[in-house]
Amino acid sequence: MSLEGKVAIVTGSGRNIGRSIALALAKDGADVIVHARSNQSEVKSVVSEVSALGRKSLGLLADMGDRVAVEKMMSDALGEFGRVDIVVNNAAIRPHKSFIDMEYEDWRNVLATDLDASFLTTKAALPGMIERKWGRVVNFSGLQAYQGRHGGAHISAAKVGVIGLTRALGTELAPQGILVNCIVPGMIDTSREEHTGARPPGRLDSIPVGRPGDPDEIASLCLFLCSDANGFITGQTVHANGGERNF
Repeated sequence: MSLEGKVAIVTGSGRNIGRSIALALAKDGADVIVHARSNQSEVKSVVSEVSALGRKSLGLLADMGDRVAVEKMMSDALGEFGRVDIVVNNAAIRPHKSFIDMEYEDWRNVLATDLDASFLTTKAALPGMIERKWGRVVNFSGLQAYQGRHGGAHISAAKVGVIGLTRALGTELAPQGILVNCIVPGMIDTSREEHTGARPPGRLDSIPVGRPGDPDEIASLCLFLCSDANGFITGQTVHANGGERNF
C-alpha cells in the first residue's frame, strides 16, 4: 500500500485513535492535516511526528460543532495543499445527559459535531476527488448506534446517522472512484476510556480476545480502507471490537 502524493485530513488527531491514523497514513506516504478542537500543543506534537516521517503536515484547530469553523478549516487545508484526497472523520464528543434533562442545544451540539461535521468535511473535499476520480472517506460511528444507553439519545442518533450517511455516499460516489466506509471500534485502550468510564468492571470478560484494542489496530484498518489495496469495499460499516459484538 502506498499513499505517495495523497493528502489526508484526520479530524480529532491530536491523540489516541486519530493520532495513530495520522501517523499510519504518513508512514504510507501521505501528507497529513492534523486537527484538534483546542489543544495546540497536541497538534504541534503530531505535526512534528508526521514531519519526522518525511511528510508535509499542517496543524489546524476547529470546533467541529461550528459550521463556520469547519468550513474555514477545510478552506485552509485546501489552500495549503491544493487538494484533500482522504477524509477521516474521527472527531466526536459524547457528553451524557438524560433525555428528560436534555435541552435542544445539548442535542444540536452532539449532532453538529458527530454527524454534521462529516457532511461538511466530505462536501468540501468532494469536488477535487470527483475531478481526480479518486477519493477515500472513512467515518467513525460507535456501539451506541446499535445499543441504546441511558443519557445517550443524542449520541445514538448521531452515530446511526453516520452509518446512514456512509451507506448513501458509498452508493452515490462509487462510480466516480470515491469509496466511503465507516469504522465502529469497540473498547480501545485510550485516554478517553479512562476519563469517561467507558470500561465498566467486567467488560473485558465480554471480549473473546481478552483485551481492549490498541489505537494502532484501528489505524491499520483505516489505512487499508484508505488505500488502493481497497478497491471493492464501499458503503460498509466495519466492526473492530475483539468479538464483543457480532453484527
